[in-house]
Amino acid sequence: MLTALAAALLALTGFLLLDPPGSRGRPLRVSGPEAGRRATPRLSGAGERADAPLPDPALMLDLLAAMFRAGTSLPAAVRTLARAAEGDGRMRLEKVASALQLGTEWGSAWALAGDDEDLARIREALTFGAATGAPAAEILHAQAEQLRRRRRQEAERRAAALGTKLVLPLGLCALPSFVALGIVPVLISLLPRL
Repeated sequence: MLTALAAALLALTGFLLLDPPGSRGRPLRVSGPEAGRRATPRLSGAGERADAPLPDPALMLDLLAAMFRAGTSLPAAVRTLARAAEGDGRMRLEKVASALQLGTEWGSAWALAGDDEDLARIREALTFGAATGAPAAEILHAQAEQLRRRRRQEAERRAAALGTKLVLPLGLCALPSFVALGIVPVLISLLPRL
C-alpha cells in the first residue's frame, strides 16, 4: 500500500516536472532567433520549406574555407553556399551573392540578407578576408571550430543543470526502496516476537 502510494506520488511529480500545470493549450514560447518564425512550416514551390533553418553554420564556414582553398571567388562561393541552404536562407544568400557579383559594397550586399543570426556569423567570418584580401580559409576553419566549441560548452552546461534537476525525482525513486529494503527489515527484526 505504501509502495503504491509512493509510486503514484513519484509519477505525479514526474508528470508535473515534465508538463507544468497551465502549459496545455498554450503555444510554446520561443526566444532568440527562432522567435520570429512560425511554429508550423510553410511550404513554398516544390515542397521546399520556406522557413527552413540554415544548415549548421560551422559546417557552412568549413565549406566556404574549402571553396576558397580551391580558388573559388567570394561571390561564387556564397552562391554555392546558397545552394546548400533551403527556404529563406537560400533566397537571402542568393541576394547577397548576386549583389556581390554586381559589385555592390560589402555592407550593402549583406544588408539584403536581413538579420539572421546564422547569416550574421557567416558575414562576420567573411568580413576580414573581404576587407583585406587576406586568405580566409584558415580564419574560417578557426571560427568554425570556435562555434563547435561554444556548442559543446553549452551542451555541457545544460547537462550539468539537468543533473541538479534530476536529484529530487531520483531521490523520490530511491527513497521507497531504501525504506522497504533497508529500514523495514531492521525494524521488524527489532520488534519482540509476539
